[in-house]
Amino acid sequence: MKRFFHLRLTTLFVVICSLSMDRNELSAAPFVEIRCDAQMVPPEWALLERQLIDTLNGAGIEFYNTYVEKEGSIRYKERYESGMNSSDDLYEAFKGFSLHTAMGGSDELNRLHRKAWEGITRQFTRYGHIYREFDSNWDWMHHGEGYIDFYTLGFIEPKDALFRDRSVRFAAMYIGEDPEAPNWDPELKQMRASMTGSRGPLMEWTKRDWIPTNANLVYRHLPFDDIPGIDTTTAWINDHPKNDVFAKLVKVMSDRMAKGDIPLNLTATPLIANAYFYTGDTKYVEWVTDYISRWEELTEQNNGITPDNVGLSGKIGEYMNGNWWGGYYGWKWVSGGSHIIRAELTAGKVATLLTGDPRWLDLPRSQLAMLRSYGKVIDGEFQVPGRYDDRGWHRYRGESPSDYLHLWFMTQSESDWAEIERFIDASRESGESGGEDLEWARFIKGKNPGFAERALREDLKTVIRKIEFIQKEHGDPETFVDNKWIFFEPMKHDSLIRLTFGGLPLRVQGEMLYSQVRYFDGDRKRAGLPPDVAALVTHIEKDLIELEVVNLNAFEPRQLVIQGGAYGEHCFDSVVFTQVADVQPPVRDIRNPRSGMIEQALFENSKALNARAFTVNLAPGSGSKLSIKISRYTSKPSFDFPWDR
Repeated sequence: MKRFFHLRLTTLFVVICSLSMDRNELSAAPFVEIRCDAQMVPPEWALLERQLIDTLNGAGIEFYNTYVEKEGSIRYKERYESGMNSSDDLYEAFKGFSLHTAMGGSDELNRLHRKAWEGITRQFTRYGHIYREFDSNWDWMHHGEGYIDFYTLGFIEPKDALFRDRSVRFAAMYIGEDPEAPNWDPELKQMRASMTGSRGPLMEWTKRDWIPTNANLVYRHLPFDDIPGIDTTTAWINDHPKNDVFAKLVKVMSDRMAKGDIPLNLTATPLIANAYFYTGDTKYVEWVTDYISRWEELTEQNNGITPDNVGLSGKIGEYMNGNWWGGYYGWKWVSGGSHIIRAELTAGKVATLLTGDPRWLDLPRSQLAMLRSYGKVIDGEFQVPGRYDDRGWHRYRGESPSDYLHLWFMTQSESDWAEIERFIDASRESGESGGEDLEWARFIKGKNPGFAERALREDLKTVIRKIEFIQKEHGDPETFVDNKWIFFEPMKHDSLIRLTFGGLPLRVQGEMLYSQVRYFDGDRKRAGLPPDVAALVTHIEKDLIELEVVNLNAFEPRQLVIQGGAYGEHCFDSVVFTQVADVQPPVRDIRNPRSGMIEQALFENSKALNARAFTVNLAPGSGSKLSIKISRYTSKPSFDFPWDR
């Protein structure tokens, strides 16, 4: 098993500061403009893309008007006393609103998103779940799902003092700066509990914390197999006054699982990065790398397997009878190690973005390799284990291509791409597509023509179907379940993110946006594609991206600003594009005026950039293919618009 290289704190701080200074120097490059005036018949993907953007504009407003009250609260129960199920599903239902504005959608969606955020926060403060505008005590599975919408707000209004302040205050709860929320142990550099929040670490659990989640867990396996008198999952709902086994089960879970750290808490890293994008303060970078380093150390101590629990003293298995497995959302939990790997991937991607060093992805990569080492062929398919307990490794399933795709996206390494090829080969042999991740991976390597059109058409069908459900809503809010909103929310963006930004769709477990490019309207000085403009990322390499841009408006020019990465983290070195030649043939054949127009004479032009963004001036009805040389992670990531850096 690969041993992780650890930097001393002082050395790490120097490296971070040095990296930040270097990246700031690169960001001072000039803002270059190019002219694209070659007329283009609108391709089908461009028409579908703009149709989907326009449809989502209306779908979001339809959803908001149906489910949100005038003051911004959600049409929901007057009283809500649930324990584990809280505000996450309601916040999550609006994750696509400001994101859509950032992609070129309506400004109204961003305005409605902010109003709904305030309304949900007030509503769940009244319910008793939110304190100081943040969930009082919860795990980072649910924190991550809920605050995925919070991370998109800075894309639209990076100067918003209110949300900037909230980002800093929320981060303070996890980096040791908020005395009312001492979730962080600064000496051990780990979290103090598996459930944390604005009231600090929750060291003990009660039955109320597990209602109504307990009703779902009846259909799963028991968290522990050694509790006297409990041998069936009906214990989750059996609280008979004379034999309250539900209380007994929760007590054992509380004693073993509540205190100390778990890998799932790595999902807090995007919250810390969000504060960095507003402020640029390197203390947030230091915290992220310190925390991942801690889990690297624990993994090394545990013979290369990430333990799923560590006590308040820093000892692995401190409350778990010495076992490295059995922790909350750990190797024995319902979904097994998938939550561990995803949390490590989430943190590794954050650290790579903040430092420019892809070595922070070594931890999740090592766990994927570890599971593969225990894999075996079952019914003709190579499968890996997902759970571990006294029986050893079990619950074998096929591997997830998505995890490997996230690794490759961040590193662009040949070895990570080789893993994607392995899945592509397997899907070819089985005759199956392998899912949208592999479909897209093949597309950006030029091996899946028509994927963009198919994906956009499917998304349009899905959105139209959801609009129909919303318009037929007639239910009583008192009967609504809290996950109703994520089933009905219509803001489907996976294909738009992949195709337009060349990015990774947002995973619900606390994900931030990662993309090859991001767009701005140069005329209106706002985030997102200008009106009538469509863009498609067609090819991705380590030092090259290719995309097509089209102005569908035949009467007016558009000014498109293209930025390297979602946060301006990449530097563009040069661009090759198509222009109309200065010397043109006659507009038509003067000997036969009815013969029609003669094609424009075009030529390829190139321009040096050395900047994190550049402007494309698109003539009416024009378009071009852009081939852009790129240097990755050379600029300091930030929410700031390109012209404000």
